[in-house]
Amino acid sequence: MLGHVDVRDLIGGRAAWTTNGMPTDGQVGDARRIAQFVQRARSVSIDATIADVIALGDLRYAIPVLGPDDVVLGAVQPAARALPDTTPVEKAMNPAPGTIRPDVRVDDVAEQLRTDNLDHVLVTTVSGVLVGIVVTDELHV
Repeated sequence: MLGHVDVRDLIGGRAAWTTNGMPTDGQVGDARRIAQFVQRARSVSIDATIADVIALGDLRYAIPVLGPDDVVLGAVQPAARALPDTTPVEKAMNPAPGTIRPDVRVDDVAEQLRTDNLDHVLVTTVSGVLVGIVVTDELHV
């Protein structure tokens, strides 16, 4: 469109824009949003088995289990690797794990993770699509 390569339809307004982790400026710009600390998360699909989880290699954090359109349906803890290889991840996962949105302020996330004694949290869009993972030790607040 008129020479622009990254054009988006802004359905839902600015709130939807920031909630989906899109770039922002202003008083609380991107540097203070958790989106700046999101890392790629290894994941498996809902039809995977524990063998697929093991194939991911060494695991320190829960592995998101994804359904259609990369929506997070659950998470498999690293300890599940001890289950038989043929065990469906759907049977081994914790359904509906806690997640946060990419527009949350870094200070708020860091405080909540410390309060809840969590070492990581999954980041998703409002519609539950996996964005990535935030590791507590890597938050520099």
